[in-house]
Amino acid sequence: MATEVPEFTAKEVATHYTTEDAWMVIHGQVYNVTKYLNDHPGGAEVLIDTAGTDASEAFDNAGHSEDASEIMAEYRIGKLKGAGSRKAAKPVKVAASAAPKPKESRSARGITTTVGVTAAVAALGAVGVYYGSGIEAFTALPNLMFLNTPSSKTTGSRIRRLGFFEGFLLASAVFGVAGGVVSRKLMKLLHAHPSFMNYPPHIKIPKAVKPDILLQGGWLHPSTYQTLPLVKKELVAPNTYHFVFQLPNPQAVLGLPIGQHISIAAEIDGKSVSRSYTPISNNADRGVLELIIKCYPQGALTGRYLEKLQIGDEVKFRGPKGAMRYRRGLCKRIGMLAGGSGITPMYQLIRAVCEDDRDTTRISLVYANRGERDILLRRELDAFARRYPENLRVHYVLDSAPASWAGGVGYVTKDLMAERFPAPGADSKVMICGPPGMVSAAKKSLAELGFEKPGSMSKMSDQVFLF
Repeated sequence: MATEVPEFTAKEVATHYTTEDAWMVIHGQVYNVTKYLNDHPGGAEVLIDTAGTDASEAFDNAGHSEDASEIMAEYRIGKLKGAGSRKAAKPVKVAASAAPKPKESRSARGITTTVGVTAAVAALGAVGVYYGSGIEAFTALPNLMFLNTPSSKTTGSRIRRLGFFEGFLLASAVFGVAGGVVSRKLMKLLHAHPSFMNYPPHIKIPKAVKPDILLQGGWLHPSTYQTLPLVKKELVAPNTYHFVFQLPNPQAVLGLPIGQHISIAAEIDGKSVSRSYTPISNNADRGVLELIIKCYPQGALTGRYLEKLQIGDEVKFRGPKGAMRYRRGLCKRIGMLAGGSGITPMYQLIRAVCEDDRDTTRISLVYANRGERDILLRRELDAFARRYPENLRVHYVLDSAPASWAGGVGYVTKDLMAERFPAPGADSKVMICGPPGMVSAAKKSLAELGFEKPGSMSKMSDQVFLF
């Protein structure tokens, strides 16, 4: 009885996209190429770029040899559910061809030319010497070249030959001109081969393209909770803590796309409780996961669990999740409205934009808080705004402000958003994260300003995106 071939959906394949777990689809067949990464002739990066996807087109375009299919058969684990039959492209065959005739090199051509010029110079010099010395055999030459005209014809007379001195001068002139030609030819031959003198003073060496670490997969798993130990806990604002968790090793990557968040789960009074949070760390912060979380006294997860955590306690995480996956070029201008701890997803995007030398996105952040003590990540935000003024502008708004306060006071109004945010358009977006009341009022004001009203579930294509 034949063994039934396992079938996998495209969604199942899509979850296997890391260096530790890489699957791909080729012509309807599913392959687990994790063990083949280090042996692939084109390098592991080529396979990782197509991991979790249908790589049929990339496989065909690579022009594999006849044994490629045999090698891949070892890593076949099943077939794609619902995939139709499709024949693979014919393997590339290398046909023997006659060796081309060697072309004459520049040096050989130059030497041949120089020999010819030298022979010509010798001949001209000989003419000059012989002619100047009065040998009879050459007396007809000037007569033919210059004096054979009606005015020069005489009867019974001979033309006077040049003396030794005149011939010497003529030969010297001929050799001088020819010598200049020969010297130029020789100089070209001397510099026919590359040397440091043949190149410009500065040559740009192309940089090797490295994969963007912010887009890489890592430790996180989208459906399975995993635990990490708490290694640091610091109170940074009233009821607000900075938590630092340690990844399995110092070089481990979290695996969180910019703009996405994670889930934390815990057992509270016998019930499983989970909440979503956006880390302030990203894949560039190897070995750690950092969060800033406001802990409400009555909060089931924050007040009764997170606030009571001690160093060394294990916390369960899973992810990534969320509709936002920021990449350079998403839009040209972004208006951001954050309230309280809603600054964390904004900070993640701001950091990615400012730390990318090629990202020219302009961000205008309006950050609202109750008091000055409640402003989170202020030092980091001000540093980014100071170092990258073309990328970031920050405007703080407080409910109750001290007399010396230079920022905004009161609520975030429609007029303030019209002043600070970009106008509605194909190249602009507004992002919001904060308390429900602030978010509701902002959505209404933005619609009055001409922005499209966001749906119940945010999408990256929305003009107004809600975290």
